[in-house]
Amino acid sequence: MKSKLNTVRLDNWDLRILSELQADGRISKSELAKRVHLSASACSERLRVLETAGVIEGYYARLSPSLTVGVVFVMVEVVLDRHRLEDQRHFETAIQGIPEIMDCWAIGGRVDYLMRVAAPSMAAYQEFMEGLLQLGLGIDQYYSLVVTKSVKSNSPIPSSALRER
Repeated sequence: MKSKLNTVRLDNWDLRILSELQADGRISKSELAKRVHLSASACSERLRVLETAGVIEGYYARLSPSLTVGVVFVMVEVVLDRHRLEDQRHFETAIQGIPEIMDCWAIGGRVDYLMRVAAPSMAAYQEFMEGLLQLGLGIDQYYSLVVTKSVKSNSPIPSSALRER
């Protein structure tokens, strides 16, 4: 199903709804309506449109950082050996099904992708990377940056970046 994201126009009401939902995804529809100063039916309809259009992709639980004690997080810079569109698509499609890769961004500059990887230990991370290289994804080089401390994470998109469109 193709997203209708490019056809939806966000106004100030929508931006308020999105900001509130990022702060509390479990908020009831009636409380959401109160916070954004809309009737319950108007707020519900806007919410339905935002979900249908793909503006809201899902609702998630933020887990306690105490669960990650002992987990190794590594930022991995990846350089592909070829830069054809089909090579990029192959890499991007393949990593979708790899749960250890928590995030992946295509970036400009000296590297092609930046990934955030989670592993139970450095030895497990090394084993993971060796397996990833064996998948034939076209990885020419990779650089590992070990996260030593989380300073800020899971931040919502700031309302200043969410503008009417």
